[in-house]
Amino acid sequence: MSSDPESEPSCRGQSQAAARGRVSGAQPDPSRRKLMRSAAGAVAGGAILLAGCGGSSSSSPQIHVKAVLGVPPGDVPLLTRLLDLEHLAIAAYTAGTPLFESYWEQKAAEQFLDQELAHSGEIAGLIRKGGAKPGRPKESYDLGHPRTRGELLTLLHRIEREQIAAYLYAIPRVSGNAVRPALGAILGNEAQHMAIIRAYQRQSPAPAAFVTGRE
Repeated sequence: MSSDPESEPSCRGQSQAAARGRVSGAQPDPSRRKLMRSAAGAVAGGAILLAGCGGSSSSSPQIHVKAVLGVPPGDVPLLTRLLDLEHLAIAAYTAGTPLFESYWEQKAAEQFLDQELAHSGEIAGLIRKGGAKPGRPKESYDLGHPRTRGELLTLLHRIEREQIAAYLYAIPRVSGNAVRPALGAILGNEAQHMAIIRAYQRQSPAPAAFVTGRE
């Protein structure tokens, strides 16, 4: 998780409670393990092995968020929407990760969960810098009841797509110039998640030259 003091230290526990029991009966297909292994290596050049929560390069969301000194209050509603989606993603990965039997899928999902937890703390920090109190995760999320590995991946794909679309909508609309790089860095993480999930679904990791959130 992010080491930012403004992050949400109890987010993992809250989201695990919210997600518990909402996704059950998924049955991963172990016959596809070789595909998962090759996809994880080929899709994003090691995206699942990013250090920490979002990498250690200068494009890390944590670095950009720490650099933000203030957030215009008018940006808070957009940030609140992004935080709501981060909470949803955390609940989905918390509930779904244990259902994967493939080692490579589990490692990817665990990495993505850690990154989503970091993102939620970073967005919450931005909301506080805007003078507002960030919302808490819901007590529960209706994630449906995936019963196959494919259905679980479809759920994660949908949530990642919603997140990407929301970040693409928010970035040009926030008025704080320092906020945009922070959101852009998080968007980059979400695009990596989507690429690997699509590969696990035997789809093209990048169906278009630019990420749109519409596919």
